[in-house]
Amino acid sequence: MILKKPAGIFAGMMTAMSVMAEAACMDNLMADERALPFYTGEIQPVPQQAVYQDVFMPLTRCCLLLGDGLEASDQRVNLLAERIRRYGGRVEIVATPEAPGDVLFLIGSTGRHAELLAGRVVPARPEGYLIHAAKSAQRHVIFLQGHDFHGLLWAITAFNQLVTVRENQPVARGATILDYPDAPGRRAYTPFQDDDDATMAWFGVNVVRANFIQYRQVRMLYRQMPQPWAKVDWRMPLRDEKVFQGWESRIRKIGAYLNPLRIAWCDAMQPLSSVRTEDLVRSKSEEDIHLAAKVGLSLAAAGGHLMIMYDDFRFPIHPDDVRDFKFARAADVYFLNRVYEAVAVKYPEFKIYFCPPFYWGGGEKDDTATYGESRDEYLKAIGAGLPPAIEIFWTGSRVKSNVVTREQVAWITGLIKRKPVFWQNACGTFRGGSPYYAYPGLDPMRAWKDWYYDGFYNDLQYYAYNGEYAYITMTLHDAMWNTQAYDPAASGVMAAKKLTGPDNYQKLLELYGQLEKLDQYGWLTPTALAARNIGEVRAHTARLVELYEAAPPVLKSRWMQLPEFVQWKQSYLVKLMKNPQLEKLAEVDRLVRELAIKETGLQPDAPGLILTPNDFQAGRQPQYYAWRDAGRRHVIWINGARSAAPDMAAVFQLPYALAGGSSLAIAGLDHNAAPPCRIRILMNGNQVFAGANPFRSDRWTVQTFEVKGAYLRDGAPNTLKIENLEDADSMTSAPWFMLNYAVLRPAGSAVGIAAEEGR
Repeated sequence: MILKKPAGIFAGMMTAMSVMAEAACMDNLMADERALPFYTGEIQPVPQQAVYQDVFMPLTRCCLLLGDGLEASDQRVNLLAERIRRYGGRVEIVATPEAPGDVLFLIGSTGRHAELLAGRVVPARPEGYLIHAAKSAQRHVIFLQGHDFHGLLWAITAFNQLVTVRENQPVARGATILDYPDAPGRRAYTPFQDDDDATMAWFGVNVVRANFIQYRQVRMLYRQMPQPWAKVDWRMPLRDEKVFQGWESRIRKIGAYLNPLRIAWCDAMQPLSSVRTEDLVRSKSEEDIHLAAKVGLSLAAAGGHLMIMYDDFRFPIHPDDVRDFKFARAADVYFLNRVYEAVAVKYPEFKIYFCPPFYWGGGEKDDTATYGESRDEYLKAIGAGLPPAIEIFWTGSRVKSNVVTREQVAWITGLIKRKPVFWQNACGTFRGGSPYYAYPGLDPMRAWKDWYYDGFYNDLQYYAYNGEYAYITMTLHDAMWNTQAYDPAASGVMAAKKLTGPDNYQKLLELYGQLEKLDQYGWLTPTALAARNIGEVRAHTARLVELYEAAPPVLKSRWMQLPEFVQWKQSYLVKLMKNPQLEKLAEVDRLVRELAIKETGLQPDAPGLILTPNDFQAGRQPQYYAWRDAGRRHVIWINGARSAAPDMAAVFQLPYALAGGSSLAIAGLDHNAAPPCRIRILMNGNQVFAGANPFRSDRWTVQTFEVKGAYLRDGAPNTLKIENLEDADSMTSAPWFMLNYAVLRPAGSAVGIAAEEGR
């Protein structure tokens, strides 16, 4: 007798097997670097108009009917076919819409099934596109149309984000999308270098929809020379034919990928690679002109352009340039024109992207002190002397700008006589001495909407974030695409999930949260705070490594930066443990406390609290400072309200019973500029002081402030916060305020607090 399995049990087993098979399929895709962006159910950048359907169309067998002007070899068509095949589907180019298959794709203007569009048309805007999923009888029909060449490209890359796996079968979610970018043609992506598979070029198209991709590979060729890099001048790799041909091979692959997609790209050189005088560019040297033109000719032959970076290394100029031109502005106009002409005569579409030494400014007083040459005269000279085919970089009013005004953009545009290529050097969070990184899920990128006026992006030639960090670029391009709809928090979550898959998002948050716990202790140089809490640093680092080792491979991909972040934290712990100054670092707070007791008259057994620089969080690490009569002290300091370190805050428990008011003594120093820096002192959000700070700028002084009893909390955490009220963003110059220590004690117990240093 044969027993039949109950239908429910059998169905349950089959469902479990299907889920297991689907999981295995998804595991394979998660390990596939080019399965990005992972399916989230929606498209990023956020479209102008989108209606998503609860319909999943099978992609087991797909028929592609190509419209007028499209060939089967079109790179855009290949992107669609490659995506479907990667997820397990089959693709066939067909001649008629009647060909058998699960889904019919109508790509471009085919003239077929127009009634299914129900009057929908492609937005008549640059890079505009349409996606529409419908059904004719029992067959799914998907329209992919573009207003122009790139519109169709983005229709395909957008549709590719709707492809996924359900019940172990390739499917696509239905949707109707009418879309276009608010800032067409302006989106740049800046990877440092690429691999032999042109992966970064692929990412720039398929994930971030870049119009322009900037590499810096020529600049890094010195690493391939046998000599120590400090002894390699910029000419050596260009003279070495083996090294040069290796680079040419790579750029040809980049061009082969990007050129058919009409994505502009460049590679960068910096003919100023060392501080040695002989390594500086000689602007009238036929050899130097020839070497730069050699790079340009190779790039133009591969379909690319040349970027020349003079930014931070132009000065001092070579003695030959002093002799031949006197000023850098004349030398640079001559050299750039000679290089451009040498390439453009053969390749008329060739362009140069130039980052000048004066790449900042915003209408304020002309800067002549930095390099001994007028900034405004330099910018005016290159604006007048360079042809339109040479684009010019700008970073805003500062090297690392945040808010940029319409007036500042008009200032630079007027001087250089063209729209600037904007290079954003910093955004995200300044984490304990680290560069400005943004942690996915923890750091919503508010900058893209808060820093700029309406229409800002269209006043530029391109906008680029200076770094290849995928999360930052994805949120940036989301904001540039649909500015009004940009939601920093939602965009950040979406970008993170597109990079790692929705199922890995919580693991991603846990890993970056663990990184964040370590940031306060510093990034590169061991700090006193780390030395004082070495057990916590060790424990947090061990937990970070444990989480990282257990993380799925997709979280360790190049796109998330976690491998380098984790390695940095491990290296930091090693340096901290090996630091011969460890005991000295641990002594810093003791020395500050001794000085505070001496200067404020606080008795060792009297009620009171001493806060040292290590007790404050300020977006930077404390360090030693001395200037003229202001003796060397361990300090923490804050810059302007728009800087990355606009305030400092210390959280503490009150060490004495609260019975009335308290007095707050601060040892501080004002900046060495006029007028005094305005600050605000807050205790638990209550204003203790606001206005021009009363501290001297030439020596340390101690000032006392009354703190009302109602402002403090007994038995609960208190927060002392000091804010810089000046409207500035500089991290390296005035306006600033500096603190050496703060002493809080019951009112009436202070003795001789107003003494100046040296009395």
